[in-house]
Parts: sequence; C-alpha cells; structure tokens
Amino acid sequence: MEKTPKIMRILRESNDYSQEFVADYLNINQKTYSNLEAGKSKLTVDRIQKLADLYQVKPDYFLAEELPVINFNNTGPKSNSNSGYIHTYINEKSVDAFYERLLLEKDLQLKEKESQISLLKEMIEILKSKIDNIISK
Repeated sequence: MEKTPKIMRILRESNDYSQEFVADYLNINQKTYSNLEAGKSKLTVDRIQKLADLYQVKPDYFLAEELPVINFNNTGPKSNSNSGYIHTYINEKSVDAFYERLLLEKDLQLKEKESQISLLKEMIEILKSKIDNIISK
C-alpha cells in the first residue's frame, strides 16, 4: 500500500487537525480530502506543496518510501505549550531523487488525463452519431 495516505493521516492527527480543516486549507471538500487520505485519489503536486507548507515539512516527506517517525508529547499545537511536535525525517532523499519522483508522479497524472481525454473524445463521437441519426429521421 502506498505510504502517502498514511503519512497524511499521521501528520493531520499529530497536529490535531480535522479532515475538514485540512480540506478547507486545500480548498477542497471534506469528501475529496477523505478520498486522498484513504488512497482512493492521488495527490497533485500543488496539493503536496500546500500540505508541506501546512505541516512545515519538505514536499518529499509525502513521497517517502518509509513512514515518518513523529515524536510528540501529550500536548498538541492547539494547547498553550511551546513544545509542540518534533518531526523526525527518515530516509531523507536527495533533491535529484525528489525531482525524479515528482516527474514520475507528473507523468502518471498526464497518462491518466490522456486516457480521460481519449474516452471523452469517443463519447463525443458517439453523441455526434446519435445526433446525426436523430436529425436524419
């Protein structure tokens, strides 16, 4: 199973954020965010960057092969404590490896969009054919 959804949940819960809060931050609805966190949808590069900004981590944190270790005390960021959370990075990758992973994700997203465009073109042709049949009658 892909690690990104687990990482998203770990970060959200360790910061004591609700799915609604993070969804609002990303300008998406809660159901869409829930699908991202459940691994039913993929994160876009823009959303990875926004989440990295929210959690004050590097974007490659969401593309890590290993789950992060998050050490935290019993007080969350919503408390009056100054200690907060300490994020420990595991297997921090080089910048080149990170960009390679981003490019791979981008290529996968482009293939998915090309597939969707192809399907839509087929649907348009079918609809045109049906319209032509209706007009000719």
